[in-house]
Amino acid sequence: MKKIGQFFKKHWKKFLLAIIIIAIIAGIIYLSFRAYDRYQKNLLTDPAWIRENVELVKNDEGVYEVKKDEDISIFSEDYQNIIEEKIDALKDSADYTLENPLLIHNPYGTGSLSYYLYYTDSDKTLDYKIETEGYSDFEKEISHKDSNEYQLIGFVPGETNTLTLKSGDEEHEFTITTPKSTAEIDNQLEIVDGDSEEELTDGLYAVLGHDKNYNSNIYLYDNEGVLREEFVLDSYRADRIIFDDDYMYYAYNKKGIVKVNDLGKIEKFYDLGNYTMHHDMVYDEDNNRFVILVNEDGTDTIEDIVITLDLDTGKVKKILDMKDLLPEFYLNAVKPEGKNTYGGYELDWIHMNSLSLIGDNDIVLSSRELSTIIYISNAYTDPSVKYLLTDESVTEDTSYGDLLYEKVGDFVSQAGQHSITYYTDDDLDDGEYYLYMFNNNYQGARTRPNFDWSNYPGTGTYNEGETSYFYQYKVNENDKTYELVKSFSIPYSSIVSDVEILDDDGNIVVGSGKDNSFGEYDNDGNLIRQFNYNSKKYAYRVFKYKFNNLFD
Repeated sequence: MKKIGQFFKKHWKKFLLAIIIIAIIAGIIYLSFRAYDRYQKNLLTDPAWIRENVELVKNDEGVYEVKKDEDISIFSEDYQNIIEEKIDALKDSADYTLENPLLIHNPYGTGSLSYYLYYTDSDKTLDYKIETEGYSDFEKEISHKDSNEYQLIGFVPGETNTLTLKSGDEEHEFTITTPKSTAEIDNQLEIVDGDSEEELTDGLYAVLGHDKNYNSNIYLYDNEGVLREEFVLDSYRADRIIFDDDYMYYAYNKKGIVKVNDLGKIEKFYDLGNYTMHHDMVYDEDNNRFVILVNEDGTDTIEDIVITLDLDTGKVKKILDMKDLLPEFYLNAVKPEGKNTYGGYELDWIHMNSLSLIGDNDIVLSSRELSTIIYISNAYTDPSVKYLLTDESVTEDTSYGDLLYEKVGDFVSQAGQHSITYYTDDDLDDGEYYLYMFNNNYQGARTRPNFDWSNYPGTGTYNEGETSYFYQYKVNENDKTYELVKSFSIPYSSIVSDVEILDDDGNIVVGSGKDNSFGEYDNDGNLIRQFNYNSKKYAYRVFKYKFNNLFD
């Protein structure tokens, strides 16, 4: 040891110099990596570089495919416009006919099971059929478009599909091998037919939030339970699809919404800035804006803010902070131990999970944490709470008892409900309307650990429960009452889930997330068909859409 000490004492300057040299080299390497990383990121947003590194290449089946660096994101205006330029160049390069059309697999990157189609020798309606061994056929009729451009869906991933195109007296057949989905998702769902003799409605079931954070794309299934399209997202599940003027709108990440045309091209991006989405957004058609449930960055609470997004200007405006409207509920909340659903420690005291618009300026909100439906008057201008629909035990220790509407009849109040929806019809008097919901029938409230659930007999826990319910209330604002006018049992799901009354014939779509199932019921609550899917966790919601003027 003495010799080592003497050696170090004699050569300490050399040791120090070596350490300094190593530190300098490490610093140079670190800065070089940082500079290279910045350089790469700059390249990925440089239109000229993107243009050079994105190609449309024809495969052995005569179908063009997009070849690009995997780090190039489809979610930019530059990428979308460059792809359109390359498609236009291909259109000008040859005369395309129904017999020899231009076919491109998912050029814009938004629909992984879609194909772009272009031909110019027919102005008649296009009929197409997709046949795949082991699966039911998929058929569509598309009205002629002056652009001669179409988006075809229905191809089964990972399979060889036979595409038949027919227009007028012409008919041609093509063999197309569609790539596998990168997600762990079922091509074919298990089907269980119910006792109802009613027919399923036309349309595609949109499965939103399958496995939540694992696979966040939107999956479209037909009435036979076959996967027919996959909308590609970027780290968010999307809460619903909104349609307007032949466009689709949906969230593609937590802070962004896209406007997508009938060819799958993203025509506009909307940025929410200081807010992140959760649970729901709806369209205010009169004012051309979305009303969105959000979290506000940098605050110590979550799921208690509502904003609007102006679709003309892109302007975002905060309209509701529920802490201001229901401060006693907020102050009475107990912060639980452990992390919240986002992995943080912000207080989830109200947990708003759906909203519906009423008239020009009013909003009805669903609070899962309070098992309460909240009506907000003058939401855009001078918001105030008009009434609450909940069991009277919820408002104990607050002054909000005066806001309760009175129950008509004997029924158990909704518990942990989702997807509150307003609608009316001509048979109702002025001041009357319906609110329907997925009543999860779940007794859970982390911020109210001492709440007495004795007024909620039959409610379940997070992992166990006998049944959830479709609930429909008739609300009468004239005498401040509400009554349960329709109810039927549906598969139990303690959280997530939704119900939807379809406009055409009153069939009801039910998504029971924790049950890993969705189904379509007739208007009397009898099951027509149930679809069961595989999942590590659950799907958040299931809606059924016709996609009018988009895929037909």
